[in-house]
Amino acid sequence: MLERSGLQKQVLASLMGLDPRTIDNYRKQGRNFGALEGELLLKLERLFDFGADTFEKMEAFKTWIYAPSFAFNNKKPLDFLNTSTGVDLVEQALLRIVHGYVV
Repeated sequence: MLERSGLQKQVLASLMGLDPRTIDNYRKQGRNFGALEGELLLKLERLFDFGADTFEKMEAFKTWIYAPSFAFNNKKPLDFLNTSTGVDLVEQALLRIVHGYVV
């Protein structure tokens, strides 16, 4: 996910509610994340793929998630990616973009 999204490890760890060292330890030990963290990670991966397709480049999508958005009361979409529900809200905003609505 880090390689595909281009997010910094600290940002991804923060979204998942984990310390970056914990992620490193899981990777080194070949451990799996818990159910909630795993579900969030899978949803984030799907969202980043959809965002890259929507904006045609991952960099353009990352610019969008880091910018305050009217659709999110001038908060960054990134601020909502720490829960499954938040990922769904950002995905809905992307769907509105795909269908030509201004967000």
